[in-house]
Amino acid sequence: MEHIVNTDLGSYLRQMRERVRPEQMGLRSSGSRRVPGLRREEVAALAGVSQTYYTRLEQSQTAHASPQVLLSIARALQLTADERDYLLKIGTPVQNPHEPAPSGDQISPYTRMLVESLGNVAVAVLNYRCDILSWNALYHRLFGPHLDFDAPEQPEQRPNIIKMNFLDDNVRTLYADWGAESEANVTYLRFISGNHRHDPRLAELIGELTIRSEEFAALWCRQRVSNCVEGTKLFDHPVVGELELMYQSADLQDGNILKFYHAEPDSPHEAALQLLMVDVDAAHQP
Repeated sequence: MEHIVNTDLGSYLRQMRERVRPEQMGLRSSGSRRVPGLRREEVAALAGVSQTYYTRLEQSQTAHASPQVLLSIARALQLTADERDYLLKIGTPVQNPHEPAPSGDQISPYTRMLVESLGNVAVAVLNYRCDILSWNALYHRLFGPHLDFDAPEQPEQRPNIIKMNFLDDNVRTLYADWGAESEANVTYLRFISGNHRHDPRLAELIGELTIRSEEFAALWCRQRVSNCVEGTKLFDHPVVGELELMYQSADLQDGNILKFYHAEPDSPHEAALQLLMVDVDAAHQP
């Protein structure tokens, strides 16, 4: 049986419709409404499509629509840019559904050199499934000192940052606001799943998290979408205490993702990060 990531267009449209309040769209909300949010006929009218056609989309009787129709629906539902992009991905056919998914488990020598050279920032290379393919000493010390430093090199031991955040208590307790972090993880995973609906390993990852974590399962069912590529996170690190770090992600030529964390220059958080670096250096001395 083929493993396919659940990116059902109909259920996504329904979730997005139910969150829009009629008054947001200038519609009267007087009278009894049996369902939350907009009615199907209201979305259809706002999008300029027939009610019958929109109903078929939401009930999954029609699997796909033209980009023009999807963009009209996105405007009617007031989707964000990330939500609109996700709608376009799941609402259009996969070009080559039976083409093997890229393994994304190899990194180039140049990428490895880059990771090793950035000693003053925490750096890791992830594939799109968020498996950690490589990390420098500071990233390891920040997120996974309880794991073998060489774990990313071993496929059977390779850490996955989202599994760590949900299933590893050592990592969960790092975040000052784990609720916000967990939601960001799931919205990002939902976003990237739009491009990899037929990747069995991604489907297995989502299935495992759904079974092992009730929190993940509840967040996944909400179908929220966001491409989290930069921001700020507050950590409560067991070695250096409070640590506010900025993070960014960058796409690499080999198809992987460079993830790095750094502190604001001349801040107490930079001093704390430097202290963690000193601890790293001490740990590697004979």
